[in-house]
Amino acid sequence: MTIEDLRELREKENMGYETIAELSGIPLDIVTRIFTGEIKEPQYMSLLAMEQVIVRKKKIPFYYDKEQEQPCLVREQVAYNFDARRYCIDDVKQLCAGVRVEIIDGKLHTMNTPNRMHQFLSMNISARIFNHIDKNNGKCHIYTAPLGVRLFSDDKTWVEPDILVVCKRKEILTEQGCDGAPDLIVEIVSPNNYFHDYVRKMIKYQQAGVREYWIVDPRIEHVLVACFEDTEKNAEYNYNDVIPSYVLEGFEIRIADFINKFTE
Repeated sequence: MTIEDLRELREKENMGYETIAELSGIPLDIVTRIFTGEIKEPQYMSLLAMEQVIVRKKKIPFYYDKEQEQPCLVREQVAYNFDARRYCIDDVKQLCAGVRVEIIDGKLHTMNTPNRMHQFLSMNISARIFNHIDKNNGKCHIYTAPLGVRLFSDDKTWVEPDILVVCKRKEILTEQGCDGAPDLIVEIVSPNNYFHDYVRKMIKYQQAGVREYWIVDPRIEHVLVACFEDTEKNAEYNYNDVIPSYVLEGFEIRIADFINKFTE
């Protein structure tokens, strides 16, 4: 999407600057200066936001951050899906550093900054996995978000799992991220974004060849473990249970052992 593309789209849909500003959250003067060419290189998120409202003709939950000079997701909104067209990794590459997005089935999923509980769980779980690998001289590699994963080694699917572990096929690790399916993925569910982790990502991870997938849900203190290689090992746990991994031999974790530290 270029400014020229956006101009053509606006003319085709016959939408005025004021309507674009109202629906996108971008100030009218900024919208006008972008379309007239006064702003030569607007942030790509501004173009995406305007494209979305021109095509869908609905208000989106964004506000304009003057320091970043781009629209940002309102804090109350955990995520938002852009669906004005089919997106690809080229769209991701044009966004500013720090903008959290994923592409699944051609839709661009923007995500807000995780809350403190999310980060607390991610840090503690990843630290215990790292310590287990290190203690046992393991050959697996563990990474935490944000690290881009091209699940199918193409430009159509791009995800940033909260935690990922690569053991068998280390050649999929690149300087930019991961070019293929990790062995183990852990996602920590954000409020009001349950479908993304429980359904949308579950399907894609299984199709791509992820061997084991954990969904940690702080809302109900619940952990779902999906073992795609052997579905008989699928199980559900609460925080008091000892949770084993089938990819990481000998690894177990009991979230109740550390969750109380969150409030200390």
